[in-house]
Amino acid sequence: MEKKVTISDVAKYVGVSKSTVSQYINGNHQKMSADTREKIKKAIEKLNYRPSKQAQFLTTRKSNLIGVVVADISNMYSSLLLKGISQYFEHTNYHLIIVEAANSEIKEQRILQKLVDQNVEGIIIQPSNDNSSNYQFIANNQIPMILVDREIEDSPWLSVTTDNEAIVAKLMQSIVEKSYKNIIVVSQPIHKVNTREKRYNTIADISNANKLNVHLIEVDEAHYIDIKQITEITKTGKTAIFALNGTVLLDIIKLINKNNLIIPNDIGITGFDDFNVTDIISPGITSINQPSKLIGSTVAELLDLILKGTPTNKIDVPTIIKSEIDWRHSL
Repeated sequence: MEKKVTISDVAKYVGVSKSTVSQYINGNHQKMSADTREKIKKAIEKLNYRPSKQAQFLTTRKSNLIGVVVADISNMYSSLLLKGISQYFEHTNYHLIIVEAANSEIKEQRILQKLVDQNVEGIIIQPSNDNSSNYQFIANNQIPMILVDREIEDSPWLSVTTDNEAIVAKLMQSIVEKSYKNIIVVSQPIHKVNTREKRYNTIADISNANKLNVHLIEVDEAHYIDIKQITEITKTGKTAIFALNGTVLLDIIKLINKNNLIIPNDIGITGFDDFNVTDIISPGITSINQPSKLIGSTVAELLDLILKGTPTNKIDVPTIIKSEIDWRHSL
């Protein structure tokens, strides 16, 4: 069996002390010459030395671990969000622990406790609900945490979201101008999920102000929808469906096509598109395009700055990222 390379081997190869190599590994380069740093770097690569993470933590009390908790990893929004986060941290010394809470408050609590036990240095979370007391133990452990996609009002945590109310209002104005009488909002359960509540309330407020009828259909993870419920509403006047996320939007489109309804003649359809496929679905679906990857890289940058000790009042990073509407032919 090949002998495992130790820090002593690296020190001997370079001709420096073990303490100097240890300082290099732990990022303490201030009093080290550029020549020494380069020699240690090349020695580590040549000897294929792998420092013990446990030993590093005992020395520095830094794990270099970031916990990332998403609500539903199968949702394309989450995939693009994670891509943005991971690409940012590729250029740092941090490593990601990515976990899914499956929109479960209980599972999320277990995950967060495990992350605390693993001594993560920071957490990025798409919270399952808006109950700030569920996350207080994170603050008690003095672990920086940033919320993404969803907010918790009156909480100490920064959040990075899209401009939900403004972009929904802009799309609703078009629906009003096209003389729709009914709006069917289809979403996963709205209660206690701040983003869904904001989107729905904006739709409801504008609808009520313009005397449109609002119908809410909440779906579970299976996204089952009774087509009869929709067709009965269409009989009462011109109707549009507004899906509050990309997964629901795709399921609605499949349901409409399966039942031979013609878009937009029989029913209008729009919503948030996380899959970037609404331009290839006939007749082209008018949809809200969220910059999910940019949201991910932004929340990563924000956490990185906080971990570097930047006061939150001096961080010049936008926390509301604007979405765009792709205007097509479905309304």
